[in-house]
Amino acid sequence: MMEQTPEFNRWMKVFSHDQDELLDYYYEACESVPQWLETNHNDIQRFRDELAAHIRDSSEGPYASETQWTTDEILRDLWFDVFGAEPPPDDPYPVPGERWGRHRMTTYMEDIPTKDTARVPESTRRWLAARNVTFEDLAAYHEPGAEVEYSRPEPPGFRRRLEELTAAGKRQGPAEGERAAEARADLLDAQRSYRETGHEEQAAAVDKILADREPRDD
Repeated sequence: MMEQTPEFNRWMKVFSHDQDELLDYYYEACESVPQWLETNHNDIQRFRDELAAHIRDSSEGPYASETQWTTDEILRDLWFDVFGAEPPPDDPYPVPGERWGRHRMTTYMEDIPTKDTARVPESTRRWLAARNVTFEDLAAYHEPGAEVEYSRPEPPGFRRRLEELTAAGKRQGPAEGERAAEARADLLDAQRSYRETGHEEQAAAVDKILADREPRDD
């Protein structure tokens, strides 16, 4: 099994954005990656290879409140933010390029202004251009009733694939995080609240999130 190296964990901390005050640093780090790759700053090329391997082999275990599939999807979003639109090498479930920005959002794109674009710095414009994402794409994502991809459905056969990867020694652990059931219950509570307050669109979004977490191995 491919275990996380200290270098991988250190780079994951660089691209951490669990707290709002870390977001500015996250943006700056994402924008710095092309230059860092040129000089192999702190062995970032090894981090890129390791991140691609974890996405390919589902070898970054499921986060506490996630399934293995949703964890892999989080890593795909991170790859896009950090390394660009080209999918990780040998990704068995690559995201179609046209989905990014217009239908599928990432941390970096989420708060980019789409009306007063004069406020958008040149570094952000370069980041968007490198990924072929436009302000029109971002604006379309935020339109009421837009075809928003909160998540992709777990693909058929994914759980069998996890079993095969585990048997081959490429990963270990379950397909669910230790608090995945609790997270599902929280989503159901939120959905009830949405329905009680008349927010049917948000309630429907929870339905899709819950459905996308279901295994499809039948």
